[in-house]
Amino acid sequence: MKSEDFCDLILSIDNKVRYVGVYLNEIFSYRLQKNTEQYFTDDENSISVKTEVVRASLRRYLAEKVGEPIYAMTKYPKVSLITLHFMGTNLVLISVEPDANHDHIIGKALEMLKANGPSLE
Repeated sequence: MKSEDFCDLILSIDNKVRYVGVYLNEIFSYRLQKNTEQYFTDDENSISVKTEVVRASLRRYLAEKVGEPIYAMTKYPKVSLITLHFMGTNLVLISVEPDANHDHIIGKALEMLKANGPSLE
């Protein structure tokens, strides 16, 4: 499955999902929910992704003691950012509205990632 198609699949979970990106083997692709205001410019988006890659590597540093990271979430007043880890150093980045049902979205996204992650290209 192409990364862009996987992004569309995650976007379909809930209309409160604003943005989905896939960082796969150091290549990044993303999709934005239709009719959604983009908060970041392309440059800011790139910086945000690079920053999250560094944060993810720091989380993996603890894996020997507590296990591999599954996901992380940061809540801001305007948006919540969710990072799903898969296949070592790969990530799925999801941005949702602050009033979204985070647990539902994370659960469904993890199911989709488990089913499709190994086949992403």
